[in-house]
Amino acid sequence: MGPLGALPRLSGSARRALVVAGLLSVGNAAALIVQAWALGSALAAVVTRAASPAEIGDYLVVLAGAVVARAALGWATESVSARAAAGAKEELRGLLLDSALRRGPEWIHRRGPAELTALATKGLDALDAYFTKYLPALVTAAVVPPLVGAWILFSDWVSALVIVITVPLIPLFAWLVGKYTEQRTSRAADAVQRLSGQLLELIRALPVLTAFGRARAQGEVVRRVSDSHRRTTIATLRIAFLSALVLELLSSLSVAMVAVGIGLRLVSGDLDLATGLLVLVLAPECYLPLRAAGAAHHASEDGVEAVRRVDEIVSGGASRGEANATSASLDEANGPFTSRGPFAPSGVGSRERTVDLVYRRERSVRSDGPATVRVAGLRVRRRDGFAPDGLSFVARPGEIVRLEGFDGIGPSGSGKSTTMSVLLGFAAPESGTITCDGVDIAELDPAEWRRRIAWVPQRPTFTGGTVADELAVATADQPDLTAHIGEALADAAAAHLRDRRIDELSTGERQRVAVARALLRLRGDAKILLLDEPTAHLDAATAHQVNEAVRRAAEAGATVVLASHRPEAAEAEPEAATAALQTAPPDLPAATGRIHDLITPRTLLGVGLGALSLLSGLALTATSAWLIARASQQPPILTLSVAVVGVRTFALSRAVLRYAERLVTHDAAFRLSGRLRRQLWDALVRLGPVRTAGLRRGEGVARLVDDVDSVRDLEPRVILPPLVAAVVVVAAVVLQTLVLPEAGAVLAAALLVAFVASPLAALAAERRATAAVAEGRRRVAARVLALLDGSAELLAFGAHEERRAELAAADERLAARARRAAFGAGAATAVNTLLVGIAVLGGAWFGAAAVAEGRLAPELAPLLGLVPLAAAEAVALLPPAAQQWKSLRAAQARLAPLLAVGSGGGAVGASADQAARPGVELVVGDVQRQGSGGEPAGSGRRAADRVAPSGVDVQLSGSGGEPADPERRAADPAATAGVELTGVDVRWPGSGGMALRGADLRVPAGAHVAVVGPSGGGKSTMLALLLGFLEAERGDVRVPRKVAWCPQEPQLVSTTIRENLRLAAPEADDRELGEALRVAGLPGWEERLDAMVGSGGTAMSGGEAQRLALARALLAADAELVLLDEPTAHLDVPTAEALLARLRHALRDRTVIHVTHRWSETEHADIVLRVEAGEIAVVREAQREGALP
Repeated sequence: MGPLGALPRLSGSARRALVVAGLLSVGNAAALIVQAWALGSALAAVVTRAASPAEIGDYLVVLAGAVVARAALGWATESVSARAAAGAKEELRGLLLDSALRRGPEWIHRRGPAELTALATKGLDALDAYFTKYLPALVTAAVVPPLVGAWILFSDWVSALVIVITVPLIPLFAWLVGKYTEQRTSRAADAVQRLSGQLLELIRALPVLTAFGRARAQGEVVRRVSDSHRRTTIATLRIAFLSALVLELLSSLSVAMVAVGIGLRLVSGDLDLATGLLVLVLAPECYLPLRAAGAAHHASEDGVEAVRRVDEIVSGGASRGEANATSASLDEANGPFTSRGPFAPSGVGSRERTVDLVYRRERSVRSDGPATVRVAGLRVRRRDGFAPDGLSFVARPGEIVRLEGFDGIGPSGSGKSTTMSVLLGFAAPESGTITCDGVDIAELDPAEWRRRIAWVPQRPTFTGGTVADELAVATADQPDLTAHIGEALADAAAAHLRDRRIDELSTGERQRVAVARALLRLRGDAKILLLDEPTAHLDAATAHQVNEAVRRAAEAGATVVLASHRPEAAEAEPEAATAALQTAPPDLPAATGRIHDLITPRTLLGVGLGALSLLSGLALTATSAWLIARASQQPPILTLSVAVVGVRTFALSRAVLRYAERLVTHDAAFRLSGRLRRQLWDALVRLGPVRTAGLRRGEGVARLVDDVDSVRDLEPRVILPPLVAAVVVVAAVVLQTLVLPEAGAVLAAALLVAFVASPLAALAAERRATAAVAEGRRRVAARVLALLDGSAELLAFGAHEERRAELAAADERLAARARRAAFGAGAATAVNTLLVGIAVLGGAWFGAAAVAEGRLAPELAPLLGLVPLAAAEAVALLPPAAQQWKSLRAAQARLAPLLAVGSGGGAVGASADQAARPGVELVVGDVQRQGSGGEPAGSGRRAADRVAPSGVDVQLSGSGGEPADPERRAADPAATAGVELTGVDVRWPGSGGMALRGADLRVPAGAHVAVVGPSGGGKSTMLALLLGFLEAERGDVRVPRKVAWCPQEPQLVSTTIRENLRLAAPEADDRELGEALRVAGLPGWEERLDAMVGSGGTAMSGGEAQRLALARALLAADAELVLLDEPTAHLDVPTAEALLARLRHALRDRTVIHVTHRWSETEHADIVLRVEAGEIAVVREAQREGALP
């Protein structure tokens, strides 16, 4: 595809930048030739005839003009390139997101919202290096060497011959090494996306990891994954930097050959000094652009790879390594699928069955009348066949059609949710038709069709801040409906939730908001109501209210399609005041971080190697200058032999040291990021699932991934350059001073000013734009993730265009800030060029005066003019470092409070005496603290206290830890298999009131307890207390050491079925996994243990995901207490009854607490509890042997 990849085709900004950069490069080449001619002529006059400053004044004037021209052109080139980068990222991000939305939510969730977000943000951010380094270098390499080479040919054909022979070797080697590293680069890009996605899944699964005692051990997993990523990346860089090493060696040795050749011909009298100096100054410029392009190619690889991936998505090709899956499937499609309308694939010849959501409107249906929906022979390919398989039904206005009892559909996992997806146009059927009022929906405009639909998904996703904001999102395509938000909330028994934040709601409350959202749309143009388990997590009273609201909607003329496993009639129970789950920012220790915390011994080693590399370049320039000047005096050839050897030695060492420095520096940065990730994960574990609930909804991901990556990327760019530059500047000034003190003073003044002025110029010109860019990037990343994660609802409600427009506006503001930052970078480069030019002019002026006065040997004069040019490379590192200083400090400041917790600082989390010891499993809440004298006493159990030091890797190479000390178990009176609460008060963090007040409960060992009560009444609080997620403010809490938990939300990790199951039992073999799956109602799944479950379990139905979570809990064979939070919510009644029967047998010897909203499931319970308004009451209790007195 060429060195530019698909970028010029995809981005107008890239095409414009190519043209402008080419024109600027021509101007820069002309200025460079003029500068070399003027400097060479001036120095030759000083060496050969001791010309005075006045005699070389004309040359110096021309030299000054060339310096000014190069400063202006360099400023313009950098500014244009960086501005183009901002525009290109905005364009490509838009193309990627538009293409993803066009393909639909099924494709997005198969690909992974986290991975797509990483590509759209971090991946495209790599284009900064592409534009600011690679593109200018590439254009310069295409323009400057031919122009400069032609001038050298005109001046000295012998040197030109050496250059012509050696220059083609550089792109040849670059191509060979590039081909070798191509696949490695792709794998490294895959690793970056996997790292982002894996950390996202770990954060989401923090509660279940904590419950099974695996959270702390996952810190080792985070470290191992980060270390694996480091090794993979360094292995790639070792080869990529080898390319730069080869280029450095070839160019350095070639320049050395030219310099030695010039010296030898000067000794023989075949060449004049002015031409020799001209060629010496220009020869490196033939290699430098090629060398810079080769070195920048590494910096561009990530950007080019990101562009390739975007191009594949936009053009419809499957990306490398991506599973070609059908909708809601884990298997590969059998072949290309062609259809029309919403079911047409977006790419020609693609083997992936996708849904193209943008197509030409062909027909329409009435938008103001009732709608009759007919489904005939609907078949959708899934992992093990078709689900649904030949479904047919008719849904008429005023009717409620339950998806049960029809041919082609059955119990959980038979395709009810998939049917909803097909009706919405998100999934592609293998065969069958769906019509509305006689019109095939494949012929309808998707926006108009979805405008007629109100949808309650099984797993609702929200993008608004508050409940009212979320309902406003649902009216994006019908703004007039906002006036009815209160009425819709009242219909869904959610009026009291209006001003609550979404992330504060329980699962049942979130479900009510989803119902209200759909009922609100029915007050507008929507005539079809799709309900997917709308009451699965609701208490009987609330479910009754919701069912009544659905019935009234049908009576008003709505066409209702309902997928529900809950009996249609539910016993009405009085609604009670709710004790809402509250989340508040965790109390973190005040910390901002210290910059020296980022400096490690490897960092200092990188500084030393970098300084030695630049010092070798400085020595190479000085030695070459002396060699040529001395050779012009035609001394005996032996007197030059040491200088000849020195030139070659410095040429070799410069390249080798640079290679070593880059490897060491990058390795240090990746080690640092791995350490930071480990500390941050430890901080989340110490804080516990409750205190980190807000962080886990987006911010935690940003901190674990984005901020850590920012510190990793910025640390070598901010900390190393000033240290390296300081060493090199001091060495250059010392050398210049030893040759001529006044020239040394000029160089010291110029470099000192450059050391201060160029960073200040960059900072002043951009006006804090760089820090704003970093913050803007974080905001754009959050918006991208929200857009992709909530794509199904946003598309269904017609809100995706509004959210896409908001994201585009944020991206445009980000691009504007990046353009201001680009202006600052160009200004700083211009300042550096001018100051170095002043040092060159001063050195030549004072050198001419000293030679004319006899105070300086003529052969030393060229050093005074050329050493400043060599020192310029060091000060050029400073402006980018200064620009990114605030971004580094801002990222570090955001991380510092959590890092303080993760490293053991701060007051949050387990105390030192509660910390885990190697090989010892900490007790699950067996510490009791009794309050006295009216003072609160904690239960002594925090989330951090109950996690084991050995756990499970999502790749499952880990194993369980040693068992708890048996003597400690025997001695501890709290080590009981029963549960006892005495006078317990519990409060959610940030909440003003108690969620449980004066709770008293005694559950004997082996009892099966059913817990009922209204949504928000305190059931989740009780479970959180028993799990150790919450600490009691008062009272005694006694629970068994080991607890298993099946949560209300399955909390599956985006990995294989096997790895999800082994979170509870790392040592479990396939036979044990299969038995757990059988008991959980998933027979035959033991053959699919290596199948991926998708992000959050999206590749399976809600019932299947819930049963998989139940199988995971069953595998914790040593758990004495099993907590089941609505395990049958997504199951039909026969399946649920059969499952509960198997559970009663499998858990017959263990204490079970089962939360349910189905009163029928309490029939076989030994104890029935009702949790309401923060109080626990015993409804029924059977007499059992061994019951607590």
